[in-house]
Amino acid sequence: MNKIILIALGALMVAACSEKPMEQLGDITYRRGGQACLTPDKNHWLLDLKAQNSKDSVYLNTNDLGRKIEVHKLVLDSSSAVFSILDETCESDSVLMILPAKVFYTGMSGSVPPYLKESELIEVMVKVRDKLTDIEHIAYKKMYERNAIDQYVNNLRWNGSRDSTTGIVYEKLKTNDKPQSPNKAKVKYLIKSLNEQLIASSQDGDPLLYDAKSKTTLKGIKFLISQLAEGESLRAVVPSDMAYGAEGNKRVPGYMPILIELEILEVLD
Repeated sequence: MNKIILIALGALMVAACSEKPMEQLGDITYRRGGQACLTPDKNHWLLDLKAQNSKDSVYLNTNDLGRKIEVHKLVLDSSSAVFSILDETCESDSVLMILPAKVFYTGMSGSVPPYLKESELIEVMVKVRDKLTDIEHIAYKKMYERNAIDQYVNNLRWNGSRDSTTGIVYEKLKTNDKPQSPNKAKVKYLIKSLNEQLIASSQDGDPLLYDAKSKTTLKGIKFLISQLAEGESLRAVVPSDMAYGAEGNKRVPGYMPILIELEILEVLD
């Protein structure tokens, strides 16, 4: 029994001695799990954050989210201490930082939440899940998008099909035997995010006047209308490259798949 106790005490002492001391950089006290390293060509950081306030109350924890915090390091202030610490933290490593709230949030190109004082000391554990090159980041976003589409369709048990060329998954709701793919038509439409946030829609009595020659119509809508005849309708999940693209717009972030519902009210040509 004494031998077991001695072994256990020895293990505790080794663990205690192996814990790295805290370091100081500007207003930040920090401790990194491993050694510092730089990966200059990897501009996209995938992070998990766990933050607690001065009262040791956790107010932010992204570890259980399906999606990691994405940071493009080129938009950060490279002169900030937060940037320097994260830039030198390796992939699959973590760093604990104790710092004023303002230092952390401005270092991440954000603003201090209203429930925190700018001078309040917070403790933030950052897990660097991955660092990606531009090409790797595109592949990551595409994979995440494809998984989001598959999960949405499976959860709602759609009886649809995926077009192999566009990646669009669609399901017809109303069908008939009329000729499909109109060049001009009155169209009722609804566009939403996959979490049901409205993006755009036609109004009652004011349908979209669709023209196949229009260069402003989303590629996904053009494809879907080509699958419909007068009186037919469908619903579809459309990947970003057939919708708002990698850049998105003011309302839609880049690489976001969308839900589209369409009905051909009247064929004009």
